[in-house]
Amino acid sequence: PLLLPPTAFAHLRRQAAALDALQPRLSDCCRHRTPLPCARRAWTDVLDGFCTDEFGVKTRQFHCCRRHGAA
Repeated sequence: PLLLPPTAFAHLRRQAAALDALQPRLSDCCRHRTPLPCARRAWTDVLDGFCTDEFGVKTRQFHCCRRHGAA
């Protein structure tokens, strides 16, 4: 768990939650027959979820969430 005050810092909590969601998926990819495509899918899925969460709040969104496609 993050050592952050119970109020504020929600953006850091969202970032940490995304990284926490990525870790087990990457571990699974290491056992996959094609680990790099698996890791790329895991990263894009987690990042898409993170950006969905970012756009669901009334704060400035993380800069990468405003990009599209391969960017």
